[in-house]
Amino acid sequence: MKVDAVTEKEVKEVLNLYAKFYQEKDLDSLLNLCAPDQDLIFIGAGEDEWVQGWDEIKKGFKRDLEQADEIKIDYGSLNISASGPVAWSSSTMHMEVVVDDEKVILKGRLSMILEKREDKWLIVHLHFSIPSSNQKAGQSYPV
Repeated sequence: MKVDAVTEKEVKEVLNLYAKFYQEKDLDSLLNLCAPDQDLIFIGAGEDEWVQGWDEIKKGFKRDLEQADEIKIDYGSLNISASGPVAWSSSTMHMEVVVDDEKVILKGRLSMILEKREDKWLIVHLHFSIPSSNQKAGQSYPV
C-alpha cells in the first residue's frame, strides 16, 4: 500500500533512531522504540536469535551491545508501506561492528513491522538476515 508522506517520515525516524541508539549502545532508548508486548518478536541472523517477548528482547539487545566495542549501521534501498495504524519497512542494512579489536562487516536485510499507538510508532516485529554466501546469483537454492 502506498504510504502517505507523514507516515513515511515518522517510520523513517524510527529506523534512524534505531540505528542511532544501537550505535550509541543506548539500551533504554532502543527498548522505548519497541512495543512492550509478550508477542513482540525479533529474529536475528544468529541461529539462537529468535527472541519473543519484552524480557527476551531486552536480553538480546543487551547481549548485542555488550559484545560489540563499536557499532555502525547504514540503510539502503529503503521501502516503507502502511495501512491504517500498521506500517512495514524493508531495507538493506550494512553493519560495521568491532568485536575484540576485530572489524566485522555484516551486509544484511532488515524488515520491520510497526504499529502506531497513541501517536507513536512502535516496533512489533523485526527480522535481520544475511544472504547465504553459498547461493550464487540466479540460483534459488544454495547448492
